[in-house]
Amino acid sequence: LQVALRIRPMSTAELAEGARPIAHRVDKQVVVLRDPLEDPDDVLRASRSREKSYVFDVAFDSMATQETVYRATTRGLIAGIISGYNATVFTYGPTGCGKTYTMLGTEGEPGICARMLGDLFQAIEDTSGDMEYEVSMSYLEIYNEMIRDLLNPSLGCLQLREDASGTVQVAGITEVSAINAEEVMQLLVRGNRQRTQEPTAANRTSSRSHAVLQVAVRQQRRGRGLHRGRLFMIDLAGSERAAQTQNRGQRMKEGAHINRSLLALGNCIKALSDQASTKYINYRDSKLTRLLKDSLGGNSRTVMIAHISPASTAFEESRSTLAYAHRAKSIRTTVRHNLLSVSYRVAQYGSVTADLCRDIQRLKGQGHAEPGQLGQAQVQRRGARCTHPELGRVQEELLGACREQAAPRHLLLRLEGTELHAQHLLAPYVGAKPPPGMGSPGEPGWGKEGRGEPDGPGDSGRDSDTGNKRLDVPEPPDVAAAHESIAAVVEERGTLQQ
Repeated sequence: LQVALRIRPMSTAELAEGARPIAHRVDKQVVVLRDPLEDPDDVLRASRSREKSYVFDVAFDSMATQETVYRATTRGLIAGIISGYNATVFTYGPTGCGKTYTMLGTEGEPGICARMLGDLFQAIEDTSGDMEYEVSMSYLEIYNEMIRDLLNPSLGCLQLREDASGTVQVAGITEVSAINAEEVMQLLVRGNRQRTQEPTAANRTSSRSHAVLQVAVRQQRRGRGLHRGRLFMIDLAGSERAAQTQNRGQRMKEGAHINRSLLALGNCIKALSDQASTKYINYRDSKLTRLLKDSLGGNSRTVMIAHISPASTAFEESRSTLAYAHRAKSIRTTVRHNLLSVSYRVAQYGSVTADLCRDIQRLKGQGHAEPGQLGQAQVQRRGARCTHPELGRVQEELLGACREQAAPRHLLLRLEGTELHAQHLLAPYVGAKPPPGMGSPGEPGWGKEGRGEPDGPGDSGRDSDTGNKRLDVPEPPDVAAAHESIAAVVEERGTLQQ
């Protein structure tokens, strides 16, 4: 587990309060945190200084650029992803310390997500001469311990499932195929409009949920096995104190759920960092820790970027974040190559194996003849040995038939991805609920009080009795044409399945 630390600049509010900087980057790896209440003239407490230094893999001060942070932390993960390895990047720290800025950035200063996706698709393009790639993505948020699909919020609350190999997945999540970084970023921006954000006293654009972007890359060299790599980019909501954020009502409830999941994450980090401990790691305390199971202690190359404020007013939050980030350095993950060639070929040639097994059983059955029929059985066995080349020819024919079936299977997968993508593009026109006097019904992301913010999960309960009804308005011509295209795709898919 690679751990980096980033110190954001002092904010205007902190300067207005008279705060002074107490967190300093000493060199490329060391950060020093000073106690703001420490009195240098107090001789009685001279030996009880609370000043402490922390060592990380890399540290950034307030002058570090987005490009510097990206190159030093996550750029090296791309080659592994397209080769079939898993990678995870997540931000950690108190609210208002710049986690979302590091992950998403701005239009002028894009963050890790945009830079990594751009380099990922560039690497795919550079190696696509003898490789075949398929890229899909999903985007979700964990809000009040509920999982919502940000690409299709109408799905409601989703559940976590664990398959036979121990991999945790979200049942029913929307996966959309992508062909370039621009398309993924458009979907990411659209999903962020659905993400739950509310202002607090500590942060005017506080994220009230954990956002998880998953990009799956399937790579197949022509004539060889299939590799699958997964990239998780996670923007965690920040820990907070009610006294600092001045939260009440729903905001306080959100903060309690955020702190609960981050506490579970901290407990997992503490247990994983204790190399001498063999006790059970409780990932089930929170849905966040269940999703991060592979990223923390399993099959993934993981980068954690911790964020702190240098202000003296945030001393307690900064000290807690530094302690957890420093402890996470000792976590060791076991990275495995995700090679799917064995299961893929077993599925492809399963019918051939079954036929061969039946032939073997038939030949074995010929050996159980009666004593008087021994000569005939021996002749039959000799005949079976003589027809062995015939059996090989049948096997080759079966293999050829399986290879011929591979093309329609591949086309079927592409059609299913096209159908999902088309339905995703039509999502803004279905079930839209514009507020009175607000714009056209075709725009996504209707929010509360006419601000264009998305409806939170709490609003879904009020709509459950009436259902998600379409507006009684005629469809635009391109939407109607798209529906006809989808119907044609579905019909073609049914033909291929038959």
